[in-house]
Amino acid sequence: MTNVLLTPQGPPLSVGDMGDLSVAATPGPAVLFASPATSGDVSPGSAPETPEAESTVATASNRPLAYREADADWHELGYEAADHWEGLSPELRDRLIADRTAKLSREEYSVTTSGASASMITSNWTYSGSPRMYRIAGELRELAEVLAEIGD
Repeated sequence: MTNVLLTPQGPPLSVGDMGDLSVAATPGPAVLFASPATSGDVSPGSAPETPEAESTVATASNRPLAYREADADWHELGYEAADHWEGLSPELRDRLIADRTAKLSREEYSVTTSGASASMITSNWTYSGSPRMYRIAGELRELAEVLAEIGD
């Protein structure tokens, strides 16, 4: 399987999995995304063939697998954080990358978590106030922080 590595050093790069030496040697900030299925094989290190992998913005909409902060080890995302990231609309994803303290309404939270109860809080979300307003936390916030660094 070919994945997409996103770094501030250049365009998205097709790579293998976490065991790929080019992934392991990549300094942070960096994010590894699962690439969408392609009609042909793409060898690791070659230019991506899929439209989704051609830009930083489009790549960030793929399923995140792992991220690496500057001067830190790779961190593999849990399935819940990856599912929630995929559930974000492109507009909401952009908003959260631009402002990791941005608040979501109960309705936005419910859509993002595939209809989960608005009272169900995980390690990736926090809430406050009345009516409830939600913010990303945990792995989701760390992922957004790394993506913000890459976009700077």
